[in-house]
Amino acid sequence: MLDNKNVLFVIDHFGSGGAQRQVVNLANGLSNKGFNVHIVVYYPQYDHHRYALRSEVVVHELSKRTKLGITVPFKILYLLYNYRYKAVFGFLDTPGLYLELASLLYFHKTTLCYSERSSLALQKKGPGYFVKQNLHKLCDFITSNSIAQTEVLAARFGSEKVRYIANAVPKVFHDVVKNSATYSEKVFAVFSHTTPFKNFSYVVDSIIDYKVRFKSDPPVINWYGHIYESSELNIAREKLLLNGLQDNLIFHGPVSNVETILSKVFFLLHPSRFESSANAVAEALSAGTPVILGNINDHPIIVKESCSGFLVDLSNPSSLANALNVALNIPEEEYDNLCRNAKLYSSYNYADEVAVCKYLDIINNEC
Repeated sequence: MLDNKNVLFVIDHFGSGGAQRQVVNLANGLSNKGFNVHIVVYYPQYDHHRYALRSEVVVHELSKRTKLGITVPFKILYLLYNYRYKAVFGFLDTPGLYLELASLLYFHKTTLCYSERSSLALQKKGPGYFVKQNLHKLCDFITSNSIAQTEVLAARFGSEKVRYIANAVPKVFHDVVKNSATYSEKVFAVFSHTTPFKNFSYVVDSIIDYKVRFKSDPPVINWYGHIYESSELNIAREKLLLNGLQDNLIFHGPVSNVETILSKVFFLLHPSRFESSANAVAEALSAGTPVILGNINDHPIIVKESCSGFLVDLSNPSSLANALNVALNIPEEEYDNLCRNAKLYSSYNYADEVAVCKYLDIINNEC
């Protein structure tokens, strides 16, 4: 089919995660360019980002009734034969596995691409890991949204098939105008869920350290994202209460109006211990919000090249306490420069059109 415009994305759900946001962004971008975009999800009950999909995008809900989801690859295989997609993309570990398994029984031409969106440091190297790595070899292309992880994947699978494609950030973030009260109110924010590796405990220890060393209350930090209850989170809350800081780190739960919130955020904090490349960082920079990032993965590169924030040592809570103090005392002119630098950097790196065009190259097999 010379004019085949059918494209398939496979993802677990439309929940509040970064990979899910990227699938929606890319699906909308390709749909806007005339492609017939289909998306497979197997946990349709999680629909946080679904509202943002263009009406033209087709969603296939393949309910996963058991933990292994043995039927999911066969349901995907049915779609492959029924729609003869020009290109198919698996996002994240398990969705990618299902798509790659389905491709073993698909005997027509299609471009198969796996998109690695998770931290490689979190992968457990058991038997399942080696099976998945071998299945990735079936792919025509492998993409990563992390500069550092792209180098690792290229060494593993070959540079000819591995591509770095930065996160696509919608225009609505690039169009954000900072609220006039942002500098005077100095409110900080985190956009992340509350699994322990996202490192809320580090933030708690840092603001306690700030209160002790600087003899004053730390700034208010609003934490937005799905709240997963855990013993670690309960301990963190108890420490905040014990130190009279329960109003300085506030867990709000997930939000959909991220760009509106960012217009009023003084600095974004991203303390995660493991990350490929966080949507929250790309969106903050696109909105002209300076960042304070932990020293992992791509963050040193981003801070150095963007000149729009600070890097902190995630092994030392005092490092973040010091960064908060520096940020609170930054002259307004210097702060405005950080905001402008963030906008400029994101316009070259995170514009949704840039990412969509790179995926178009893969679809057309022009890499």
